[in-house]
Amino acid sequence: MVSSVGVVPRCAVHPEEEAGATCQRCGAFTCDRCATWVMGVLYCATCAARPEVNYLEVFRQERWGQRDANAWTVGSVSLLLVGLAGLAVYLEAWRLVPLLLGAAGVGAAFFLGEWWARPGLVLTPVVGGLWATSLYGPGALVVAFLMFISSLQIFLDTRTRLFFCVDVSEKDLRRLWNLQVNNPLARHALSAGVASVAFPLMVPLALVLGFLGLRAVDANARPPIGRKGQALAGIALGLGAIALWGLVLWRPVVQAVFDRLFSDWP
Repeated sequence: MVSSVGVVPRCAVHPEEEAGATCQRCGAFTCDRCATWVMGVLYCATCAARPEVNYLEVFRQERWGQRDANAWTVGSVSLLLVGLAGLAVYLEAWRLVPLLLGAAGVGAAFFLGEWWARPGLVLTPVVGGLWATSLYGPGALVVAFLMFISSLQIFLDTRTRLFFCVDVSEKDLRRLWNLQVNNPLARHALSAGVASVAFPLMVPLALVLGFLGLRAVDANARPPIGRKGQALAGIALGLGAIALWGLVLWRPVVQAVFDRLFSDWP
């Protein structure tokens, strides 16, 4: 890469190296050693390390090995299973006790982050379902199947993989980031808008959050701020709720006034 005056650009960090590219953020010349690709964009090493640039990696590190909602749910269910096992002992349902305690043990290990408990969570309803079927008949398979579906969803959840320090794709990480971090005002505006259809007191909240969320949208920011559609949906639902509840609440009043005004007409 040679400039118009014949001077070869040099890397800003390694002057002895010819520059092969420029940073898309600061414009500095970079050599091959310094050039860093982040989500399809080339940066110098300094800019690539900035949290607002590599925001997905920052998000990954914040949740790496951190207990999530799935872990707390499984832990709570494990405590419930221990309680049911105690009830089974009281009722002398001895064949059910090992099944309940075994499932509770797997759940406790999952809560503690033991690596084997993640696949074990999926296998537990399979083994437990076969065991329960042999004891209580085919009806137990229905419960086992529902538990298997729930366990499989937890197993595949990006939050679970981050908790167990399992690598996730950029696509899955971005989807989780969008769900949990990207423009929460717009997300809450949509929720408030839906609630306002049934509860008119939620209308002001839906409108305020919707306008604030819409104002915050900036696709060119780093990280980008999106959810424009959800902000607009929250506003639309809020306005729709005003119209709906206006008809419901004011129609009797209007009707009464109308009847009073024209009741004496022949």
